[in-house]
Formats: sequence, structure tokens, C-alpha cells
Amino acid sequence: MNRESGQELKRLYESYASQVHSRCRMFLKSDDDAWDATQDIFMKLQAALPSINKKESVFSWLISTTTHHCISVLRKKRGVSFDEDFHGKSESALPQEKRMVIKEIFSHFLQPWDKAVREVIILTYFDGYKQEEIAELTGMGESTIRRHLTRFKRKAAESGLKLEDLLYE
Repeated sequence: MNRESGQELKRLYESYASQVHSRCRMFLKSDDDAWDATQDIFMKLQAALPSINKKESVFSWLISTTTHHCISVLRKKRGVSFDEDFHGKSESALPQEKRMVIKEIFSHFLQPWDKAVREVIILTYFDGYKQEEIAELTGMGESTIRRHLTRFKRKAAESGLKLEDLLYE
């Protein structure tokens, strides 16, 4: 790594590390695991930086990569992924019903979906982003986002899942 790219990575770390760490903490529910994941993600960024065309898309890349990295870490811990004993109570302790819905979604609904659909679902229902914001973050068209959400909602309805329980208030 040359000095210029090292400075760029340092600048990006200073700008985004706290957001990446917070997102990792939300998924992994462990500060140590979140810091490890944050470091892993920035190592991935170092390798990917030359191929990221627009500097504005770095944030989008970080959000997407963080989400997928954390889901991957949780899958490796299959026996404990999204288990309440593992996750414990967070500062924003969710109501019991919402925790159960989130646990059900991750264990039954998100795993079979491809990466793009999972990203849209997480950004919509867990992070509370609007479709226009998701389009900006991911580079997907709004019609693609609507299509992904429609397919997911249809499958959720077939299984009796109430999506209004997931929406941010």
C-alpha cells in the first residue's frame, strides 16, 4: 500500500469506523466481536478501494459489506445466532414480540434470499431507510427495490408474518 492509499484508508476509517462498529454491535451484540468485525471490514475495504469507482459509494459499500460480514459471522455461530442468551438485552431493549419476529425472520426468511434482497430487507425493516435512500446507498433502482420488497412481503404473508411488527415507529 502506498502512502496516498494509506492516507485515504486512514481518512475513511476516521470518518466511518464508528458507524461500522455500531452496525456490527447491533448484529453481533458483543463489543469485542464488533471491533474485530470492524477491523475485518476495513481490511476488506483496503483491498476493494481501488475497484470502488466513486468515492460516494464507499459508504454504500461499507454498509453492505458490514451487513453481510456480520450475517456471515452469525452463521458461523449457527448454534447461537440470534439467540437471546447470546445477544442479551441491548440498550434499546426491543419488546419481546419484536425480538421474536426478528429472530424468526433471520432463521427462516432471510437465509434463502439472495444477497441483494437480504440487503434491501435489512435496510428497510431493521434500519428504517426509505426506498429512495436504499437506492442511493446500494445503487439499485427503486423499481428493483420495490420488486424485492413485494416478493418478500408476499412470502411473509403466506407464512403469517405481520410486517407491521417490524416497522420503525
